[in-house]
Amino acid sequence: MPDIYLSSGKLRWPFSKGLVTESLLNAGLEDNDAQAVSQGVETHLRELEQFELSTLDLKKLVAHYARKVAGTELGQRFEEQTPTFEGIIVQDQTSRVPFSRGILARSFERVGLAPRAAYSAALEVDRTLHLKGVQEINPQQLEEVAAQALERLEGNGTRNLYLNRYRTLGEIEVLEDGTDVSFSFSKGILAQTLLAAGIEASYAQRIAREVEQTLREEGLDEVSRSSLRERTENLVRRDLGDDLADRYRILRSLRHPAKPIIILIGGVTGTGKSLLASEIAYRLGITRIVSSDSVREVMRAMVSRELLPTLHASTFTAWQAILPPGVSRDNAPSTRNLLQGFREQVQQVSVGLSAVVRRSIEEHSSVILEGVHVVPEYLGGYASKDATLVPMLVAVPDEDEHRGHFKMRDLETQQHRPVERYLHYFPQIRQIQDSLLEGARRENIPILDGLSVERAAEQAVEVITRRVFKSSSS
Repeated sequence: MPDIYLSSGKLRWPFSKGLVTESLLNAGLEDNDAQAVSQGVETHLRELEQFELSTLDLKKLVAHYARKVAGTELGQRFEEQTPTFEGIIVQDQTSRVPFSRGILARSFERVGLAPRAAYSAALEVDRTLHLKGVQEINPQQLEEVAAQALERLEGNGTRNLYLNRYRTLGEIEVLEDGTDVSFSFSKGILAQTLLAAGIEASYAQRIAREVEQTLREEGLDEVSRSSLRERTENLVRRDLGDDLADRYRILRSLRHPAKPIIILIGGVTGTGKSLLASEIAYRLGITRIVSSDSVREVMRAMVSRELLPTLHASTFTAWQAILPPGVSRDNAPSTRNLLQGFREQVQQVSVGLSAVVRRSIEEHSSVILEGVHVVPEYLGGYASKDATLVPMLVAVPDEDEHRGHFKMRDLETQQHRPVERYLHYFPQIRQIQDSLLEGARRENIPILDGLSVERAAEQAVEVITRRVFKSSSS
């Protein structure tokens, strides 16, 4: 059954009955009526085979059904609001950005609200704006609506803290031990280091807030890095136990390793390598991520298609470049030809990846390399006694889940990476994954499940921690 999509300008996203229902509930419809209208709208669109429509057309259609189900007054009330399936734009003199409940909730947390209370307040602001039919708002107007919501929910004191948040809170400087270097304390960065230790996000944010609150209560405008670490570790030990506290201390040392860490994340297309690389980099404070696809693009610009035809193909179509002239390329390749073409391209791109590794070692800078060209049997070319090499492979065992990744990526990239091409070559992509899995098992390389970025990141950090400490003790 085809999906239904909404469109606005160049944007296109899936129709959601949940958002329609939420809009109707905001307008005052009873839950059963709201769900009946949502279902009626979807049924109507499918019967007409109308699988794409604008947000304005959807709003008119929902209002029509709301009048039929709940009466003229509630239908009119729905039509006067901005439904939740339409975005609200925050516009100042230089930019236009979508309103975000998450960003607003974080600003509420900065004045002392717990995460749940902060999100509830942001949700109230969002609901108020939609009910008033707001489509565009400037930052000053948004701040006033937010302040009013805080006053209703949390009292006048919290409202004043929010309005004066930039004036009342001075910066706290963190001093590097034994140097004249300093930087501003950041709850976000502190929470990031706690996340890397495997601490759940809400606890990480709470501990970071408590550290800041303690520093302010003591009247400190500067603190040493070692003192900040000790305070944080003590709070983790008090609230979450010795294991997580020890893990936090160990991971802090990874930020300044004796040797650069070279993290190698392999896997076929559509397994979530790039997302995982970003998550690991965030948790460990690594600033360099290099995609093997980008290295391949640089090499393509330098070497002609006539000289290296396999380099100018996708990894799953490189086999076509090794076939003799006159041989049909329409039929599916043999496993041998498929993997030969793939390995030729991997060997070519490995030259560039090795150069990236050498440069990182020279600069004593940790780096994450991710891509399908990071293949177990070619990792020997990256080995060095001056760096800690941490290879891993990301895979999606379930075929249906793997297909779903391509469909989601197609939506997220607005069809710049069209799903049809990847699904056409899906059997070849799966065969390459099978080969990579076999190589990883043979080389004893950790295999991570690409279905959950959060879980894979935790597993990866554990692998990295063990490898770094094994390297430093050998």
